[in-house]
Amino acid sequence: MNVRTAESDDREQIRAIARDSLRSSYSLSPEQIETILEEEFDDASLSDLLDDADTVVLVVDETIDGTETVRGFVTVEIGTEATIRWLHVDPTARGGGVATALLERVRERFSGKPIAACILDDAVEGGEFLEGFGLKRGDHDQILVGGEEFAVTMFTEGQSTETPNEPPVTVPESVTVDGVDRPVDHDDSVPGSEAPFFTVYCADDEEEAYGYFCSQCGSTDVSVDGLDRLECGNCGNTHLADEWDDAYL
Repeated sequence: MNVRTAESDDREQIRAIARDSLRSSYSLSPEQIETILEEEFDDASLSDLLDDADTVVLVVDETIDGTETVRGFVTVEIGTEATIRWLHVDPTARGGGVATALLERVRERFSGKPIAACILDDAVEGGEFLEGFGLKRGDHDQILVGGEEFAVTMFTEGQSTETPNEPPVTVPESVTVDGVDRPVDHDDSVPGSEAPFFTVYCADDEEEAYGYFCSQCGSTDVSVDGLDRLECGNCGNTHLADEWDDAYL
């Protein structure tokens, strides 16, 4: 695995990784993904980015079947802080340490500056990865891409201004779902954008999961898709794809 400065010939692979990452790990509509790709990752935008003296783009590449293949990239805006704007890893390369290698190189290269990051709220679990590097969840903001506003959360090396992701409602010992009293496992939770989800089991033996309890609003109307993303149908609390959990590193 090799971390290096991106070159012009990397543009096509960078765009493909951004596209695949946005599709697999972000709760964005196809139209929103296309907006980001067209505004941030088309050839002209990437050329400008690579030529920008105030931005650094790093990539990780590996030799696959004799060909150097880009597996992930990070863009860093240089100011009073070194601010990570985009960090994407090829979904097929996740779990191999690509994101970790990129963050370590950013910290090494900008050792004289505090590190910050701007993460789309539609991928808020990326914050868990950043927090593993000592960054703290801070203010909420918005960025403008192609005339559309996207909500973001800022992370910085400093004191956290966010309250912990704790349940605002009491998590009961059991809930009645489909006319049956079903146990709630207090020790088995999944982080959510607003508050954790807790596993609801079919029976007291807790051998078979039945669904989830949303601790933001107390509802069990929680849907799960093929990527294990959760969404509460009552309040909109979400858990995004597990690519952002420890396996992402």
